[in-house]
Amino acid sequence: MRLLFAIKGLVIAGGGAERVFVELINELSQRGHSIDVVTFDQPGQELFYDIAPNITVHLLGAGEPGISTPRSNMPKIMRGVRSLARTLKPDAAVAFMHSTYVPVAFGLFGTGVPVILSEHTAGAHFVGRGFEKALTRLVQKFSFAKTVVSPIIRAEHGESFRNNLVVMPNPVDLETFGRAQHLTPKKQVLCVGGLRVEKDQATLIAAFEQIADEFPEWTLRLAGEGVTRPGLEAQIARSPVAKRIELPGIVRDVAREYAQAAIVAMPSRYEALPMVAIEGMASGRPVIGFSDCAGAAALIENGVNGLLISPEPDRVKNLAGALRRLVANDAERLELAASAPATIQQYSLDAVVSRWEALLEAAKTADSASLRALVTS
Repeated sequence: MRLLFAIKGLVIAGGGAERVFVELINELSQRGHSIDVVTFDQPGQELFYDIAPNITVHLLGAGEPGISTPRSNMPKIMRGVRSLARTLKPDAAVAFMHSTYVPVAFGLFGTGVPVILSEHTAGAHFVGRGFEKALTRLVQKFSFAKTVVSPIIRAEHGESFRNNLVVMPNPVDLETFGRAQHLTPKKQVLCVGGLRVEKDQATLIAAFEQIADEFPEWTLRLAGEGVTRPGLEAQIARSPVAKRIELPGIVRDVAREYAQAAIVAMPSRYEALPMVAIEGMASGRPVIGFSDCAGAAALIENGVNGLLISPEPDRVKNLAGALRRLVANDAERLELAASAPATIQQYSLDAVVSRWEALLEAAKTADSASLRALVTS
């Protein structure tokens, strides 16, 4: 198949969705599909991610890294995508995340190219964002399909929006991350993710402070970059254990980060299907998360592959208690670590990309029966 994929940006380190995007297009290319990618990035910029050499990337020059795309740029995006589609004549188009799939869907409207929208956030993101939510619902109505990453996120959609709503999990390269299972980690708690309000690294720092004196050999590492860095730096500077808290910024070798850590902590307020949890478990590391986070609840089996904790009545205190429990109890920590990989086998790159191929083939042939089968499976 000839396929057109779209995402907002690839010139700076993004989050889990960008890593999923790159894994998907590279694997589809490896399987013999012809892939073109369009981003909003400025021409001439170097891509952060390693893209297969036979994939062509088109930079529309309609956005800046790390900055919300102005609405005034939307006509340029729509024209650019429409022009590309007329030239390339793809069998199907896939757009990742609503900031991309809304203008892409409008741009391809009437071209005859079937569009698949791929959402990678939870419904909590749209609280107080009614206009954004309305646009996502509108474009879903005239698109071939929309994917969400878990049954929990699918259930957040009303019944009338489930007819073309397909659960498409985030894939993980089990071989790459699985190598960590045979390595002895440091006494380190790791958090991987963008430095953003909803990721709530501030709660993790506060929780680590509560247990740090009891376990002086342990450190905390927060890998990622984003808008909350100044506030987190100030919080760390005030901390009595500042020297044991690391903010390394963007990391390229994410698998190495998991290999060096003994515990993965995910303090997020909301997630869809977080790669940090999937990758952590694939690496043989127990994951701690909050039960009010849909993504954490979808992945963490309490007492099996990690600890799923209540946010009430005190997020910081409860997270500190979970950290204390696993830091102090080597046997339990190692037992959870050993069990974790088996719980995420369904997210293997091979299985998920095969499911994507089935959806793309259904889109190419306008096969409504195949779409219904994917919707219900």
